[in-house]
Amino acid sequence: MSDLAAKPLKPPRLRTVFCTCGGLHGALVLRRLRACEGLEICAVIRSSRVIDPRFGFLRGAMGQIRSSGIWYALYLWCATRLADWLCRVSGIGAVPTRSAAGLPVYTTRNVNDAEGLKFLAACAPDLLVSAFFNQRVHAPALALPKHGCLNIHPALLPDAKGVDPVFQSLLHGVPPLGVTVHFMTPEFDAGRIVAQRSIEARARSSVFAITAVLFREGAELLASAIESVAGGATGSPQSGAGSYQSWPTRREVGLLHARGGALLHFADLVRFKSFKTRGN
Repeated sequence: MSDLAAKPLKPPRLRTVFCTCGGLHGALVLRRLRACEGLEICAVIRSSRVIDPRFGFLRGAMGQIRSSGIWYALYLWCATRLADWLCRVSGIGAVPTRSAAGLPVYTTRNVNDAEGLKFLAACAPDLLVSAFFNQRVHAPALALPKHGCLNIHPALLPDAKGVDPVFQSLLHGVPPLGVTVHFMTPEFDAGRIVAQRSIEARARSSVFAITAVLFREGAELLASAIESVAGGATGSPQSGAGSYQSWPTRREVGLLHARGGALLHFADLVRFKSFKTRGN
């Protein structure tokens, strides 16, 4: 028997579209997905939405300030735009903002509109992966990837659904912290669970730092599950309805600070490069 006949054939890599807002959280996930032998990143969809798809950046920023206050709005800017720049200069590698080297990049406020669906369909994806993405993906888009759509959620579902579960966990002191990889449905954070992992956070860690670690660990979980997903695994149903929390309010942000919590430490920015290494 020849050597070629003796070697099992590797399954084809899954053509994968990655959806994100960028920043460190998106960059850590994309870095791991690119290293995954079972995946081929065929396109990136970046969200430019701030609060509402009808709003431009300035109007959306004002809406965010009215809803959550200036400090939380500034935190989101640091977690996305400033973090994009820091990813580039630190060597982590930022989520690309424009198409290059054969990787199409599509930036949109609404992935579900006609242009978004056209772009996604043209990619002919086997899989869609969402991480740190602030848009609900509707049924027509979810139906396009052959093997479905996976989301990395920085909390242990079904509890702590919503846009910033780490903030809510630190505010209310609800353990444990963790991350979930789940199939996406038209409802937020409601799909079948592929994998979960709890973590122990360092004392007095910021919302930013814990969220970064959770997305990094979530990317590891997802990469480990790719073979089973490609083989048709559908995950397990969630154990209950859970609870959903929207954007933090001004009052909640104030309470977090009053209780000794922090959205972001200056030290997080100083040690930015260390987030790519597990154990940090």
